[in-house]
Amino acid sequence: MTAPLAGERDRTHFPNAMRIVLVDDHQAFRESFRIALWHEASIEVVGEAASARQVYPLVEAEKPDLVVADLMLKDTDGVSVARELARRGTAARIMILTMHANAMFVRDAFDAGVIAYALKEQPLSEIIEAMRLAAAGERYLAPRLGSPPVPRLRGGVELAEPGLDQLSRREREIFGRIIQGLSSRDIAQSLCISLKTVETHRSHINRKLGVHSPAELIRLAALKGLLAGQSAAGSVASASATAA
Repeated sequence: MTAPLAGERDRTHFPNAMRIVLVDDHQAFRESFRIALWHEASIEVVGEAASARQVYPLVEAEKPDLVVADLMLKDTDGVSVARELARRGTAARIMILTMHANAMFVRDAFDAGVIAYALKEQPLSEIIEAMRLAAAGERYLAPRLGSPPVPRLRGGVELAEPGLDQLSRREREIFGRIIQGLSSRDIAQSLCISLKTVETHRSHINRKLGVHSPAELIRLAALKGLLAGQSAAGSVASASATAA
């Protein structure tokens, strides 16, 4: 847990303030968000974490009402954090606050027990409202992602946007080779196509799946259980190293 901000107000006058833990591996974002929340007397940031390793003991010690986590973390992802907190019987509700608007991420998050999914691009007032709804046990989905979630049998949501079925046959072939850690040059040679063609397909894959780097593509594959026995961390490192 970080030290209090300089000049932080005495919150003993707000005993019913919502207690939250922020989980994001970008320190600048955590600090900025914490400063923004300082003006909300009914919200108290009781801890910050940059990784899953830090968040579990923090949540156990602080017993927050709400954990606000980024989707992509350096050592894991927000969905895995939600699953692990649920396994541990944590009472805190889980909210994802991310830049990723892909429907597959949303489905996985709600299936894992996340109660709210907001986007960092939203106005602060909307994010705070999402936090309040989540802490009260109400499901929330960022407005531009559609209607509030409709429960499925596994507790997830139904969204119109498809997932991997957006990809063409060739894009699926390239996707499979990317998550195996092959470079664009290796993929071009294995499929007997040009390097430029591979790069064009990779661009289309990223756009359709809402990712921005090989590492994010690997994390998506890990979330979908597509790594075929590979470790997610090792695959991310391999994809990052062989992206060229």
